[in-house]
Amino acid sequence: MRAQHIRRALVFLLALAWLVSGCATDKAFRQKQARASRDRGERYLAANQTSKAMEQFFQALEIYPDDPILHYLLAIAYVDKRKFDEAESHLQEAIRLKPDYSDAYNYLGVLYFRRGEVDLAIASYQKALGSIYYMKPQDAHFNLGYAYLSRKEYRKAALQLERAIELIPNYVDAYNNLGKAYEGLGQYDKARFNYEKAVEFNPQYADAYLNLGKLLYRSGERKRARWSFTQVIKLEPGSDMAMEARSYLGEMR
Repeated sequence: MRAQHIRRALVFLLALAWLVSGCATDKAFRQKQARASRDRGERYLAANQTSKAMEQFFQALEIYPDDPILHYLLAIAYVDKRKFDEAESHLQEAIRLKPDYSDAYNYLGVLYFRRGEVDLAIASYQKALGSIYYMKPQDAHFNLGYAYLSRKEYRKAALQLERAIELIPNYVDAYNNLGKAYEGLGQYDKARFNYEKAVEFNPQYADAYLNLGKLLYRSGERKRARWSFTQVIKLEPGSDMAMEARSYLGEMR
């Protein structure tokens, strides 16, 4: 009788193990399907085929709704569609699922900044930088510096932009904005240095030429300023920047 009970128990345990193994195999298969859809979606997103990307992301989400990366990618797609509320919702969900998701915090900060909610943007960038595992801290340092620059908190802006450049020594946008921060602080030699670094790394950077030209104009270096304004017009002939450059050139005649 005891042997019969043992056999029954063994049969039950074997059946349970088979069932658990089958469930695990099915779950792994479904996650593999979700990952394949997500990867296809990322390729579509990189190719600017946003609608096709979203189709793949939603397919993956039906299989694996708790994937924070999927919610983050959907947020990027929604921004491309200019549906910012939906983007914010998916970013918040990504953060709920992965509380240290620095990329999501950084992108959420970008959304807040676009809406003029600078305090919320700054808080989001700071949270992005709070994780030691963040692979792209230069992005949040740059964005944080830009946010401080918009509030004319030049010293804080300069600190963040310097950190971005320490991580990416040829970060041309950071050099350009750092020039603006140093202008705001009245440190014009440093401002000039950074504008010149921006155009050194990117000779097609019209905005940096314009900023450099205006700084040189104000410091009385008219010949050099004229050259900078001429570069703006060559690079962006039909732009507002070119119109501003022509205005300065007209004053120097």
